[in-house]
Amino acid sequence: MADTSATQCPGTDSGEVPEPTPTSTPSKHRSRTALRRVLRWFGLGFAALIGLFVSWALFWTFYNPTVDQAAPRVIHRTPLDPDEVTVVLGGDFAPTDVSLRVIQRRGYRYPYRRTARILRDADVSFLNLEAPVTTSTRQFPLYKKYVYRVRPRATAAWQWLGLDLVSLANNHMLDYRSRGLTDTVKHLDRASIAHVGAGRNESAARRPVIFDVGGTRIGFLAYLESRIFWNLYLRTYAVGDRVGCARFERTDVARDVKRLRPLVDVLIVSVHWGDNYVGVSDAQKRAGRWLASLGVDVVAGHHSHDVQGMEVRGRRVILYSLGNYAWGTPGHGHMRIGLLARLRITPRKGDEPGRLRGVELLPIVTQNRIVRFSPRRLRPGELRWLDPFLKSSRKLGARLTVAGTTVNVGLD
Repeated sequence: MADTSATQCPGTDSGEVPEPTPTSTPSKHRSRTALRRVLRWFGLGFAALIGLFVSWALFWTFYNPTVDQAAPRVIHRTPLDPDEVTVVLGGDFAPTDVSLRVIQRRGYRYPYRRTARILRDADVSFLNLEAPVTTSTRQFPLYKKYVYRVRPRATAAWQWLGLDLVSLANNHMLDYRSRGLTDTVKHLDRASIAHVGAGRNESAARRPVIFDVGGTRIGFLAYLESRIFWNLYLRTYAVGDRVGCARFERTDVARDVKRLRPLVDVLIVSVHWGDNYVGVSDAQKRAGRWLASLGVDVVAGHHSHDVQGMEVRGRRVILYSLGNYAWGTPGHGHMRIGLLARLRITPRKGDEPGRLRGVELLPIVTQNRIVRFSPRRLRPGELRWLDPFLKSSRKLGARLTVAGTTVNVGLD
């Protein structure tokens, strides 16, 4: 009779299910465990690096040490007219970039020949120098789209021009690192051209300049708008002992203005702010009005490379952007004009302080495709180029009248 019982596998009891065969070897399991461990440590390390960077960024964003304020530099001048002190303010200038091809043929005086008389006829003339004066070849080490430099021999032309004072508080002043700025200070000092807004440390950068014109004292301060990119990437600002530009930080600005205001008859603050080739931003309006509320008589703005509207707050004048003066690049095609602002100041008489009594705006043609890097006064047939400025200024409440090609500003 046949045996019908189930065949049993050796080594097992009847009915027991065999264990499944492993799908991976112990070596593969160990490799996966090691990989997970590496990825975990890599993630922790990356998170630590991010944390260190954020901490570093926050520190340099908010770090604002108290520094000793340097005493104002006082420069004495004999007035050209005993009955009036005049100050001329202009925007961005630098004989650099594309203009050098023309300047090398025609000389460093060439960009200023058609406007020199305006600056020379002023007791004090003030422009924004938008590039370091240096022979250094060590540029900013990271990517920067535009890098500018001026040769030291240009300063002789500025002496000829009658330039008295420049602002160094701008985003190109460290294009050639700290040496570019320290060289700039050295060459300007040799040429007897005063400077404000940048220096070897924060105290020097915030140091005011006072022009004493026959007893009437005109005070100047200059700042660069505070931006995270300019601070963390470009390392532009003078903070503590660091070389750089004076940062527009309200606590510091208020302290500087409060200290300087009682020492001068008229106070002028220059600010490099806003965005290129656009109108006045809300941030500019807030900052400009705040400066006027502190007692600043004239706010002189630049950076946009185009003229922006202006505003009058009582007898305080806010020039949001004077545009270009003699700037060395072709510029955008829609740009046409810049402004030179002539301030007329009643001189101090005895205990009666001097005061701002009038402002004239002198439009100049700055489109280099037209003037070939040598600005000139606006002509009557070009008055339409003034319309955007007049419209935006009147929208801000400014009372402006045009006489010939001069714009007169109404003060309350």
